[in-house]
Amino acid sequence: MTFEMDVENELVASLQVSLITFPALQSYLGRVAWVAATIVDPPAWCGITSLHGGWPVTVCVSDERARLADQVQYDAGEGPCLEAMWSGAVVDVDDDEAARWWGRYHDHAREAGIHSMLSIPLEGVDRRSVGALNLYGERPNAFTGADIQRAEWCARDATRTVAHWLRKAGEAEVRKGLEGAVITRTLVEEAMGILMAQHHWDAPRAFGWLRHLSGNDARRLHEVASDVIREATRRPPVLQAPFGLHRRW
Repeated sequence: MTFEMDVENELVASLQVSLITFPALQSYLGRVAWVAATIVDPPAWCGITSLHGGWPVTVCVSDERARLADQVQYDAGEGPCLEAMWSGAVVDVDDDEAARWWGRYHDHAREAGIHSMLSIPLEGVDRRSVGALNLYGERPNAFTGADIQRAEWCARDATRTVAHWLRKAGEAEVRKGLEGAVITRTLVEEAMGILMAQHHWDAPRAFGWLRHLSGNDARRLHEVASDVIREATRRPPVLQAPFGLHRRW
């Protein structure tokens, strides 16, 4: 057995073990995102989107760059993630195809160094889309047929686990977890807006600075964003779910 197969088998096994190791849904999905990003060659960035009150929300990522790539699609109302959720079909495109289909999203993708996009729909028990698993690659045509199969496996496993967890969890617990993801995203967006206004930066540079601070200080991204907001406004951040997404699915 090759070294690559050994590594792949270890990653797949770690995903199964995480069902026991991470009982909380968001922690488990974070593990799914990490495995999905790492099991393709070369490694990619992964974000998992879920629908919260009819709106798309990124609930976990393997890399914070994936969160921004997802959010740009939500704000523009277009992109491979939303297309996969709307159509229920796998979407595998490079940046040239993205330019033809989603002009507003394509501009961000190219600036962020994204040249391949793969989105796998997450289906509920009634086969309606309840989210998507999104992979972003830094080279054109990055995802092979084998990569797509691996990503689909992760998506199916995530869907089964989410369905099982939702059956067992109370409504209040579900709402709390999803609203936490929305609040985190809102803090990061507000902090990015402040940095863009203060320094005349574009969105990728503002986000990169937040990520840089988070990595250097070994803190969560939303904690760094809260500090930026507090320093600029002289008040604590307002922790409430936003209403401002542009498109409902």
